[in-house]
Amino acid sequence: MKKIFSLLSLVSLILISCNTKVETKVEITNPSSEDQSTFEKQIETYNAYRKAFNEENVEDLMALMADSLKWSPPAYNENKILGYDDVKSQFQLYFDQFDDITFSEGEGLVNPNAPAYWAGSAFSSGKGDEGATSSPLGMRVYGTWSGIHTESGAKVFNKYYGVLNFNSDGKIADLSDWMDVSGMQVQIEKHLANK
Repeated sequence: MKKIFSLLSLVSLILISCNTKVETKVEITNPSSEDQSTFEKQIETYNAYRKAFNEENVEDLMALMADSLKWSPPAYNENKILGYDDVKSQFQLYFDQFDDITFSEGEGLVNPNAPAYWAGSAFSSGKGDEGATSSPLGMRVYGTWSGIHTESGAKVFNKYYGVLNFNSDGKIADLSDWMDVSGMQVQIEKHLANK
């Protein structure tokens, strides 16, 4: 009797799954000229950001940030969101400890021809306002930051992923950074050990 019940359950499951029809229609359209222009301005803002980093110009960097900036730093900090003054202090620490800080866009991606800058999303696990969007105001950045540790002379590299949200003034309003901060120290220690 148990075998018959198990067999009937299995057959029912197979029949139900065979009759299930899932239709997914995703329409991907080209962005409007206004959205494309907004996205290109954001890339210009990020290029000004990387230039200011290379020139160690904290004032130019902070001019790109909204006064109400929310920042999620790359190092784990119990997921506390920090602000404008916190990121300014961190930038100054980088400048005090590293020279020739440079961003190489797209470097480190599996596809060497993939673009470094992305905005909008056709797919998301979020719902409603937190889901898929065609808005260019949220931009993802991929690449590698490098610099020379001032004290040791060690050249360090860090693969980077950033999510930036821009406000209506074109300033960075939210910044979430991901990179292996402790990996810089490992590279410095390796450099010193090999001297």
